[in-house]
Amino acid sequence: MRTNRVLLVALASAAAVGCGEGISAPRTVPTSGTVLFKGKPVGGVKVTLHPNFNMTFTPNGVTGQDGRFTLSTAAPMDGVPPGEYSVTFELLRAGADKRGLDTEFDVWKGKYANPDAAPKATVGSSDTTLEPFRLD
Repeated sequence: MRTNRVLLVALASAAAVGCGEGISAPRTVPTSGTVLFKGKPVGGVKVTLHPNFNMTFTPNGVTGQDGRFTLSTAAPMDGVPPGEYSVTFELLRAGADKRGLDTEFDVWKGKYANPDAAPKATVGSSDTTLEPFRLD
C-alpha cells in the first residue's frame, strides 16, 4: 500500500512539474470552524466548501475529536479564498464493499453531502472562524 502511495505522489509531482503553466493557487485566508452532531462535537467529518462562484479549487478539511477543523485549498492548512460557499459534510469510515474490497463509506449516507441543499458560509477577507455547524 505504501509503495502505491509513493508511486502516486511521484506521478502527481512529475505531472505538476511538466504542466508548465498549471493552475495557480488563489489567495487564501485562514479558515476554521466546528461541527456538532446532535449537540456534540464529532471527529472524522470531512467538511467541503463548494464555491458559489467560479473557482477550480474545492477547500476541505477533517474534524478532530473536538469537532474542530481547519480548511485547506491548495496546500495543507493554507486556508480558503474569500467568498460564498455551500458546505457539505461526510462522516467517513473504513469498511468493505459487497465484493469484500476495502473502501470508505459515509455513515450519514449522503444526508449532508448535497451542495444544493447544504448550509451556506461566507469566508471574509481576513482570518475567518465559521459559525458552528449543527447537524441533527
